[in-house]
Amino acid sequence: MALNTSPVRSDVGFLRRRVKPAPTPEPATPAVTEDEPSATRPPTAGLSLAPARTAPRPATPTPPSASGLSLSPGPATPAATAAVRPESRPFPAPTIDDVRELGETDPVLRLNARESAVGSLIVSGAATAVWEDADRVTGSITAGGETAGTPVLTRGNRPLLGFDEADAIVTLRHVRELGRALLIPRGAHPLGVQIFDGSTVTTAPGDDSRMFVLYILRIDNLLELRAEPVDRTASDATILAQFGFTLTPYVSTRETRSR
Repeated sequence: MALNTSPVRSDVGFLRRRVKPAPTPEPATPAVTEDEPSATRPPTAGLSLAPARTAPRPATPTPPSASGLSLSPGPATPAATAAVRPESRPFPAPTIDDVRELGETDPVLRLNARESAVGSLIVSGAATAVWEDADRVTGSITAGGETAGTPVLTRGNRPLLGFDEADAIVTLRHVRELGRALLIPRGAHPLGVQIFDGSTVTTAPGDDSRMFVLYILRIDNLLELRAEPVDRTASDATILAQFGFTLTPYVSTRETRSR
């Protein structure tokens, strides 16, 4: 048997077993870790089970209230206090415990709120008492019982200022009904003042040409006591005019007639 010794022809490929071409390698995809941002992950179809990262929600402005005020909390500030002007405050004055005699050296004292509203203010040695209430109703009474002007009664049906035997009594329970008062002495004896707790003060005795009257003025809820020098020979009408008191003409009303 003769052997085939012809050379192998390389130009005829289909006569040999066809060799499959090697597959083209695909580019490598980097591995995605959980720490990397989601922007580096390739998009995938379907729903993702990973928690979605939401952008912060913009702040919604607080609507104004009906009064026009904003309801949003403002910066913490200390509580505002009403400013009191210095000129509206009463000037410092001594108390009844600091003064023993009202006169040229110590012409004025001021009672505190408790002393001005508790009990009665008793003035001894007065011959005439004059009052003016908060409505500027003015009247007077003497130690002998003679009256002029218009009487003023408090809600307790007591006179705002009157005499109990020889003592003039200022009712302090309704102190806000009192505007001011004037106590006029006659003779050589000074005026004496006593309040509910027993504290006392007197006016200076004066001399042959002058005497000291007691002028009581209400400032808000405080009573201020002043000793004012006047001519000893001056009449009551002259002294009242000096302090600006004008007696209110008395008119009998249904209310006063029913008492």
